[in-house]
Amino acid sequence: MNRGDVYRFNLDPTIGRETQKTRMCVVVQRLHTENSPVLIVCPITDADGRPGNLLNPAIPSSVGGTTKDSRVLVHQIRTVDKSRIIGEKVGELPPTIMAEVSRGLKAILDL
Repeated sequence: MNRGDVYRFNLDPTIGRETQKTRMCVVVQRLHTENSPVLIVCPITDADGRPGNLLNPAIPSSVGGTTKDSRVLVHQIRTVDKSRIIGEKVGELPPTIMAEVSRGLKAILDL
């Protein structure tokens, strides 16, 4: 597993406004992805006609395993147990989109 890899995760159960259900997430963790029982990820959601922005970088349809225009929910970053992974890797986000994700993470975490 590498930073930028996309997998399906079962994000339930959730509380309140946390992103829920089974959905694709991008791995944003850079170190210890193989030996750690948990991963730091950001969920991916349907763009639903909305453009990307700093906290929701756009992913065009068919990139990274998506089937429609999507967005990375950087503001919903979370640590999840690897047991939440459903199936095999579905794709990988290109460096240009991961650079946008990094900018969003820096902004939301004030780094």
